[in-house]
Amino acid sequence: MAKKTNWYKDAVVYQIYPLSFMDANNDGIGDIRGIISKLDYIKDLGATAIWFSPLYKSPWKDYGYDIADYKSIHPAFGTMADFEELLAECHKRGLKVMMDAVFNHTSDQHEWFKAALADKNSPYRDWYIFREGKRDKNGELMPPNNWTSSFTGSAWERVEGTDEYYLHLFAPEQPDLNWENPAVRREMSDTLRFWLEKGVDGFRFDVFNMISKVYPLRDDRNPLHFQKGVQYYVDGPRMHEFLKELNDNALSLYDTFTVGESYTPDEQHAHRYIHEESGELDSIFHFEHLMADNMFGLKMVAKPFNLRQFKRGLLDPQLRYHGTGWNTLVLENHDQARSVSRFGINTKKYRYEAATFLAMITFLGWGTPFIFQGEEIGMTNTRFSSMDQMKDPVSHFIFDMMKGMRIPEKAILRLIRWAVRDNARTPMQWDGTSNAGFNRGEKPWQCVNPDYRDINVEKDLASDKSIYRFYQKLLALRKSEPVLLSGKTIEYYPDDRQVISYSRSMDGKRFLIVGNFSGTRADFIMPGDFELDEMKIRMTNQGRTDAEVEEIIQMKPYEAILFEEIRK
Repeated sequence: MAKKTNWYKDAVVYQIYPLSFMDANNDGIGDIRGIISKLDYIKDLGATAIWFSPLYKSPWKDYGYDIADYKSIHPAFGTMADFEELLAECHKRGLKVMMDAVFNHTSDQHEWFKAALADKNSPYRDWYIFREGKRDKNGELMPPNNWTSSFTGSAWERVEGTDEYYLHLFAPEQPDLNWENPAVRREMSDTLRFWLEKGVDGFRFDVFNMISKVYPLRDDRNPLHFQKGVQYYVDGPRMHEFLKELNDNALSLYDTFTVGESYTPDEQHAHRYIHEESGELDSIFHFEHLMADNMFGLKMVAKPFNLRQFKRGLLDPQLRYHGTGWNTLVLENHDQARSVSRFGINTKKYRYEAATFLAMITFLGWGTPFIFQGEEIGMTNTRFSSMDQMKDPVSHFIFDMMKGMRIPEKAILRLIRWAVRDNARTPMQWDGTSNAGFNRGEKPWQCVNPDYRDINVEKDLASDKSIYRFYQKLLALRKSEPVLLSGKTIEYYPDDRQVISYSRSMDGKRFLIVGNFSGTRADFIMPGDFELDEMKIRMTNQGRTDAEVEEIIQMKPYEAILFEEIRK
């Protein structure tokens, strides 16, 4: 049993979406050898770990989140030997490696599911959730209950030629596993050990808190639920038991870091998942702040940006869990639109200011920063001109649903393109050459953002206003100051509609982080528990000096300042 070192508490995780990061063999698809060629770029940024979105064998109906074999590498990415080399090259540079653990469902092309479909008496039938349909008053066959999928439509798919259905809380090609079956749980623990034995250092658990369902599987009668069934499969009755079992049988035997992607858990469950004494997970992602420009977390239903909601979502976990669990700090990932293109930001006017502002107010908080590829150069959303340019199945499910409501196609495109997941999945923009330097050959699997000639790594590194260089400085500063790693967070002016401000304190030392989250000037009054003549600027994104600091600071649009308290 390995001693847990808690290495993740001073880590910076860089997320790679392998399909879109770097294509070494020029076939249009990112690959492992491409990743290896860019490891120094990631290390130089200041990252200490890499999380890879799924590299496993998959038919790519959900681009890797539909796994057909948990213990193999997709041939388009390379071989297992390539992965082992990648692992070694990461470790040589002091970079930890995290994999995606997608355990709620498999691909319908997984051998387990194919066996379950082929023979009703197969032992694999009980590895999934099959149920008889029911008849309506007219004798028509209906799904077993009224649950809906996260990808729109019924959560049940009929088995051809029978009256049976199988449950899929996501796409029809992603059948849910039956975690009530001990054989499933043993296989998942074995999968974790397989990768840990190779040297993998941790896992991100995909939609982890949906694996325990409430039985029997009944209808959702709550009229307020847009997505039917949520109270019967989120934070289910055996969730903590299942996580504890994974931990006991696999994770606790190695020096791991685990982070869970959860489906809106309540506070009690969330705290228990990550409590240091629970033996479940080390941390979970908190996305409440990323709902501040959309309705109820429905990303494509826009609303005016609400800064107070953003502040609550970003800072409340830091206040609640400090000292008992661990936190994460995130702005982007493969499921989110680009942050500089959100929150009411005028990207054309304030891209540098907003990108550096967002980095400061987020990554100086308490928790492990997660940086998504391209975020460190301020990559923006893509103005998709047609649905053909979007590959994400969710984009097409939403489009088809809205088209069925007789909304014109052009109007649908305008409504959804600002928030679709495709925005995060366009190829990484390395330079201004063809295909943004992602490759030198075949057309990339996903369209390249047309702004790549203006926004790319090469151009950013040569600029006086380099976002990458700013990230380097910020992450180095964070690493050098124990208070910024472990200190307590205290928020100021939570109801302010323009300014976000909070302090980090530990062992008598304090920092104050202040940012103007708007495109107009804003006044910030130094909090009463700080003495103005003891406040020194440690870092800023717009060149402000100590001489320009007064009791009331008139802040520029998207200006961010880190003050250090120097007591006399």
